[in-house]
Amino acid sequence: MRLDSVYVTYWSLRDPLCQSQSLPVLRGLAAGGYRLGLVTYEQAPWAVPAPERARVAASLAAEGIEWAPRDYHKRPPLLSTLYDIAMGVLHTAAFARRSKARLVHGRASVPAAIAWGAARTSGRLFFDDADGPLSEEYVDAGVWSRGSWPHRLTRAVEHACLTRADQVAVLSSLRRDELRSVVGREIAVLPCGVDTSLFRYDPAARERWRRELGLSGTVLVYSGKAGGWYLTEPLLDFARAAGTVLGDVTLLVLTTGDPRPFVDGAAARGVRCVVRAGGRDEMPGLLSAADAGLSFRLDSASQRACSPIKNGEYLACGLPVVTTAGAGDYSALVQRERVGVVAAAFDAPALGASARELAALLETKDVRERCRAVAVAEVGLNEIVVPRYLRLYEGLLGRPGTTGA
Repeated sequence: MRLDSVYVTYWSLRDPLCQSQSLPVLRGLAAGGYRLGLVTYEQAPWAVPAPERARVAASLAAEGIEWAPRDYHKRPPLLSTLYDIAMGVLHTAAFARRSKARLVHGRASVPAAIAWGAARTSGRLFFDDADGPLSEEYVDAGVWSRGSWPHRLTRAVEHACLTRADQVAVLSSLRRDELRSVVGREIAVLPCGVDTSLFRYDPAARERWRRELGLSGTVLVYSGKAGGWYLTEPLLDFARAAGTVLGDVTLLVLTTGDPRPFVDGAAARGVRCVVRAGGRDEMPGLLSAADAGLSFRLDSASQRACSPIKNGEYLACGLPVVTTAGAGDYSALVQRERVGVVAAAFDAPALGASARELAALLETKDVRERCRAVAVAEVGLNEIVVPRYLRLYEGLLGRPGTTGA
């Protein structure tokens, strides 16, 4: 198959992030007439088993996507990633040459390094579809110390990708504004998209899940893991403060990570907590069972560059968002559109004030409808994000079917 672009991600094909972000974008581009290659890095627990790969590849090929899976290496730390990058450059460059693709597209820092190297060695255009800066995320999460050689190396590669790309996209307008003087050309904003046809309020599912999980009163939901740049303790403190304002409150945690920080922390605060691991197809119903979504993150450079998927999914299901300051564009968005609360401080009086603000918001009769409308207008996958990708591809490659496209 002759391709227009080779797209590189460090996620596995069945990783929820690939399923919710990369694949829908590629399908949208393919539906728009572009022919695409997809390089993934298959790792447990999401790896497609080897016997199934031919069937999965044929299914994707029928959609106009040629899949080229590679194995992900985890040990030893960092050196294995450098190995994946080096081999990925060779593999992707060969893939681009063979398929006569004119563009190599990398999503996030590691794939961008692969895509940049492949584009340089094969003479292709390079699209740096940047997530938040991995160099800063790992410092914020306590994985690396600032100024360590992994931090400095990653930051240098990220800078090189940003300054040498033919097209740069970031997740938030805050990150775009930070990078304008660095990149020196137009930067697109492509927030993490939400499939609003899947994520929507379901009143029947709300009743079913509330009954099955024993949820009562005002249900505050948190989707994600504990620790790192996620502020678990302030989140639990807010749930306690909400209980003093709203009365009967249940904290619903949807996580595939260790549940103990939530269970133990909630018990210590006298907060009723229910923990469940929800699959993607179950998530809209589980979110519908709640009344507000929580998203507490560090206020840092890496998080100002982010676009939390959970926030968009909350809004699409009609849930106002309680977020922290500096969470990408969402902190300003929820205040401007009156679809959430920004918890700017975490002492007891401040959290109490945020809880009272949420209580007042929940009493407005059209809050679910407004939340939904904001999700569609700001982060709708098919309404906003895919059309922006199509415009960028047209700018880089021309319209599908025209000379060179």
